[in-house]
Amino acid sequence: MSQIAKLQACKSRDDLADLLGFKASAVAFILHKLPAPARYTSYTIPKKGGGARQIDVPVPQLKKLQRHLANLLGECERAINESYDNRRPLAHGFRTGCSIMTNARVHKCKRYVFNLDLEDFFPSLNFGRVRGFFINNQHFKLDPAVATAIAQIACHNNSLPQGSPCSPIISNLVTNFLDIRLAKLAKRSGCTYSRYADDLTFSTNAKTFPNWIALPEYGSWNWIVGGTLKKVIEAAGFKINATKSRMHFRPSRQLVTGLVVNKKVNVKSEYWRSARAMANSAFRTGAYFRPSIYPDLPPNDGTVPPPITSLMQLEGILNHIAHVRDFADTRSPQEKRNVPTAAVRLYRRFLHFKYFAALNRPLVICEGKTDSIYLKCALRSLADNFPGLVDLSGDKPKYGVRFLRPSKVVHEIMRLGSGSSDLQLLIRHYSKHLRGFKMPIHHPVILLVDNDDGAKEIFSALKAEAKLDVSVTSKDDFYYVCRNLYVVKTPEKMIGGKSCIEDLFPSKLLATKLDGKSFNMKKEHDAPGEYGKQAFAEKVVVPNCGTIDFKAFKPLLKRIESAIIDYQAKAAG
Repeated sequence: MSQIAKLQACKSRDDLADLLGFKASAVAFILHKLPAPARYTSYTIPKKGGGARQIDVPVPQLKKLQRHLANLLGECERAINESYDNRRPLAHGFRTGCSIMTNARVHKCKRYVFNLDLEDFFPSLNFGRVRGFFINNQHFKLDPAVATAIAQIACHNNSLPQGSPCSPIISNLVTNFLDIRLAKLAKRSGCTYSRYADDLTFSTNAKTFPNWIALPEYGSWNWIVGGTLKKVIEAAGFKINATKSRMHFRPSRQLVTGLVVNKKVNVKSEYWRSARAMANSAFRTGAYFRPSIYPDLPPNDGTVPPPITSLMQLEGILNHIAHVRDFADTRSPQEKRNVPTAAVRLYRRFLHFKYFAALNRPLVICEGKTDSIYLKCALRSLADNFPGLVDLSGDKPKYGVRFLRPSKVVHEIMRLGSGSSDLQLLIRHYSKHLRGFKMPIHHPVILLVDNDDGAKEIFSALKAEAKLDVSVTSKDDFYYVCRNLYVVKTPEKMIGGKSCIEDLFPSKLLATKLDGKSFNMKKEHDAPGEYGKQAFAEKVVVPNCGTIDFKAFKPLLKRIESAIIDYQAKAAG
């Protein structure tokens, strides 16, 4: 049975609660016992064009309920969209596989590009409209009691709040009929239409732009919304923000959702230049200024703003630029990897700066994806022995080291995450990665590797780059490579020296069965009759962290601690 069918089968709020995976009493408490002011935390953020936007963030229990509702409605939306054969998406906001880039792409290389905004988009979607939609829409036709419960879960102060997980999906569902009407109007006019949230765009290659969509304002260079388009939008219960209607002609720069679309989807050139300047400043000094070209800054009053030391803003900017330019890059993935764009190269350089130079504590890069899980559990168990590496005095453990988390960005941009082959490349190119970073580096980067045959590439790299003679039988606590880079091996075994981090667990724990399967420490994931490291970490180590004997981890943790102390001495000298 489809999710829509299950939703239609619900006849009460209790049925809906059951479908969402909640107890009926829990939903009743949230909707009727929890005071309305206590359901949300509200704050305002400045709008780019002036004024303020109110954000209402639901409390955790309501947010969880709204997220479950959003997931359910998202599956319903996907089923509805699949019922239309090969129809191009009209709404690109808050939708899987869509973005500001896909929204901009449909309007590139056009003679005319016309943008307009809907005024008070989320507030205009009130309780009555949300409830009425789920009762009357041909795809839903829900029981009134269920539609009422959905509106009660989703709405705040009689509208969809900005900050709720289910506001985006519901806004797309309710606005879908407007999108269809506007797409039909655009097609009759020889135009292309798309919407991103409250931002509507029409474009065409026709010699003249249809005046029932937009026309020049008499006695002005401005363009205004045409009568037919205005009538369709207002008939659907929305208002046009007259101050944000704008026409872009082919000879000038054409923008859609903030991106240039004249020839390809791209960021503004001044945005890119400013990002480079900010990055270069950060690389030299550890701080940067955000130029006044950004519209969300107040007017220049002659004062000099303080420098920004947090890297979050800069990372967001560089990530955005790299993402946009990668989207517009039509080369194959292998070609992109071999010859990355300037935006990707700058983003990679920034990530090297962030993770290797601008450290607020030592960074440990593990060879295996589960190694950091083992080490965190070991540190919590051995906290009294390593007070400099973990603090358990608060509500949550505070680690004195940071672990590099595997992620798509780390793997694809930094090229880390594929085991010893990536680590040996990092060793060979580390000095190059840190070239040009002028600020003092206060903490080390420690590569943790298994002392087995898989580390041969790493040992070769250490010999080539640092003239270090390292093997499975060498017993130094750590190996200093260059700058702030160290390598630490798992402790050597008595016979042959070879070891891996899993060898540090008690043999009884390694023999644990999961659903009749045995642990294979050579595999990351499950195989027939066996389970891998991921399951071992998540289902064996973590649940039993408080009872496992981690004493065999002490020598490894002492090696990490020794490397940190050694770098502190180097940095102080």
